[in-house]
Amino acid sequence: MKIAIGLLMSALLLGCASAGPNEALPFLPMLAPPPPGTEEMRLTAAKTGKLVVEKGCVKIASGRYVETVLWHQGTELGHDASGLFLRETHTGQIVRFGATTTFGGGNLPEDYIARAYPELAQRCGPPYGSGWIGD
Repeated sequence: MKIAIGLLMSALLLGCASAGPNEALPFLPMLAPPPPGTEEMRLTAAKTGKLVVEKGCVKIASGRYVETVLWHQGTELGHDASGLFLRETHTGQIVRFGATTTFGGGNLPEDYIARAYPELAQRCGPPYGSGWIGD
C-alpha cells in the first residue's frame, strides 16, 4: 500500500512539473543566405519598435505601423519562462517581445518579396523590411 501511494505521489509530482502541451512558435521570416563566395549585405537604417506576433508571423510594431521583417542569418526565435525572444547567435544578445528596441535594417520592396519569397508574402503580408539585432 505504501509503495502504491509513493508511486501515485511521484506520478502526480511529475505531472505538475511537466511543460504542458507544446505550443508552436510563430513564424520567423528569414532572409536567404548569400550565395557561396559572397558576403551578406546589411541595410543600416534604424528601426525602433516592439517585437509582436501578427497573423502568426514575427513583426516589428511602432505605433500603428506593423512591418513584416525578414531577419538575417544568425537570428533565432526562442521561448522560455519569461516568454518569446529573439537571439543573435553570434553575440548571444537577446531581445524580448513587447520591449521597445532599436534594430538595424531597411525597407524591402513588395514586388521583390512577392517574387523572391511568395510564401512569406501570402502568409505574413506587407509592408516588408530586413532586420538584425545589433548594439
